[in-house]
Amino acid sequence: MKTLDDTDRKLIALLQDNARLSTVALAKAVGLARSSVQERLQRLESAGVIAQYTLRLGSGGDPLRAWLLLRYGEGFSCDDVVPPLIVLPQVRAIHSVAGEIDLMVLVETAGPGELADLRERVAALKGVDDVTTLPVLRTALERG
Repeated sequence: MKTLDDTDRKLIALLQDNARLSTVALAKAVGLARSSVQERLQRLESAGVIAQYTLRLGSGGDPLRAWLLLRYGEGFSCDDVVPPLIVLPQVRAIHSVAGEIDLMVLVETAGPGELADLRERVAALKGVDDVTTLPVLRTALERG
């Protein structure tokens, strides 16, 4: 696929903010004909730039989001710690990182009590040496 131009990037940003925008609304926003936007979207989808259109839940009952920063115990690795994390329904994302922290785990819970219980459960997993909990106070920007 050729490199993305400014119009492609603008379409992607618009869809990241609202994946339900109509082709007509997208065309108006970027100053192109509807058919041109449809062709661009099809090209971006075919090239794998746009993998899926998805839904992000709104603030109806705002879950408490937090990052759990994990450090492995001596002799343990991602292969040991990630599988039991994946099955936890509160886990939304897992990122293996370099530095003092080994793993960043994004979780969503109903409130502080559930977060405390989840943190204890994660801290007790085989291979986890330390957990730091960072509750998310406010999200300034989040793109797909």
